[in-house]
Amino acid sequence: MEFSLRNWIGLFLLGSINNLPYVIVTSAAKTIADSFDKRNDVGVVFGANVALSVLVKAINGLFLLKVPYWIRYVVNAGLMVIGLIGVAFAFDFWFAIVCIVVVGSSAAFGENVALGYLRLFPSKSVNAWSSGTGMAGILGSAIYIIFGCSIGESNKTSQLKTLTKYAFLLTLPAVAVYLIAYFFVIKAPKEDDTVRRKDVQDPLNEEKRSILQDTDSENTTFVPKESVFRRLRRCWGLVWWLSLNLCAVYLFEYVAQGCAAKVRPKSEYNKGCPELFAALSFCYQSGVFASRSSVQLFQIKRVEILSFLQFLNMILWIIDVHYKFIPVYILPALMIYVGLLGGASYVNIFYLLLHEEKYPEEDREFCINITSLFITGGIVLGTGLETALFNTVLKSD
Repeated sequence: MEFSLRNWIGLFLLGSINNLPYVIVTSAAKTIADSFDKRNDVGVVFGANVALSVLVKAINGLFLLKVPYWIRYVVNAGLMVIGLIGVAFAFDFWFAIVCIVVVGSSAAFGENVALGYLRLFPSKSVNAWSSGTGMAGILGSAIYIIFGCSIGESNKTSQLKTLTKYAFLLTLPAVAVYLIAYFFVIKAPKEDDTVRRKDVQDPLNEEKRSILQDTDSENTTFVPKESVFRRLRRCWGLVWWLSLNLCAVYLFEYVAQGCAAKVRPKSEYNKGCPELFAALSFCYQSGVFASRSSVQLFQIKRVEILSFLQFLNMILWIIDVHYKFIPVYILPALMIYVGLLGGASYVNIFYLLLHEEKYPEEDREFCINITSLFITGGIVLGTGLETALFNTVLKSD
C-alpha cells in the first residue's frame, strides 16, 4: 500500500486523542494527589493509570482479534468518556483513582487495537501513530499548564480540584475527533476490518507445514490448528528481547518522572507559572514527541543502548531527589532527554515489529500485542518502585 497523507493524518489524530486523557492524568498526578492531601501517593496516581492495562491488552490479544476494529474503537471511545467525567467529578481520592483506572484502561486498549490496526498500512505508518501519541503528551501537559496558570499560585484543595475538573471536562470533545478520524478520515481496505487472513486461522508457518505434511502429494496428513499456548510460546521466542527492553525503558523513565515531583522542596514548586512539576512534564512530553516522530528519518536497531542510557537517567534523578545538587535550570534539559530516550525506544521497537521479515505476517498483530503488554509491566514496576522509595528512603525528601 502506498503512502497516503490522509491516512497519516488520521492515524496521527488517533494517537493524539487516544493518549490525551492518559497524559493529562500523568501531568495532573501531583495536583490530584495534593488536592486530596495525598502528596506522598503521587505514585498511586501513576499506578492507577496502568492498573488494568495488562488485563485489557490480554483480552484484546487473546479474544478480540476477530472483532471488527470499528466496534473496538467505539467501545474505547465510551471508556474515555466515562473516565474523563469520573475524574472531573471525583468526590474523594479513591473514587478518583477508580476513574483514573478507567482512563488508563482506555489508553492501553486503544493502543493495542491501533498497533494491530497498523499492520494494514505501510510499516512507516507507525510514525504517524507514535507521533500522535507524542503530540498527546504536549497537548495534555500544555492544557494543565494553562489551567494551572489561570488559577494562580495556590495550595488550596478547592482550587486544585477546580483545575482538575475543567481540564478533564474540556477534553471530552476530543473523543468526537477520535471517532471522526477512524470513521471518516482513514481509508483502510474494508475487507480487513471483518475478514481475517487465512493464515491467522492457521498460523503455522510454511516450514512447520512441510514437516507435518506427508511427502506423498496424494496422501497428506491433516495439519491441526495451532493452540494459543504454542503460538504464544513461538511468538515469545521472537519478541522477548524487544519486550524486555521496552519494559526496562518504561520502568526507568517512570521513576525519573516521579522523582520530578520531589526533586525540589515543595515551597519551590508553586513559585511562578508554570509550577515546576508541570513544566518538567511538558519538557518530558516534548522529548517524547520529537523522538516518536523520528522513525521516518532514521531507525535504531540496538534498542538496548536506549534502555541502558535511561537506567543512568533514573539513577541521576533518584540521587538528586535526596541531594538536590542539579541546578534548576538544567532540569528541563534532563527531562527532555528522558523523553527522547523513552520515545525512541517505543517507536523503533514497534517499527521493527511491523517491518522486519523475521516476524511472520500472520503473527505480526499477535507479536505486537505481546510486546505492548510490557509497556504496562514497565510502568507498573516503575510506579511501584517510585512509591516504595517515596514512602521509605526518600520520604523525608
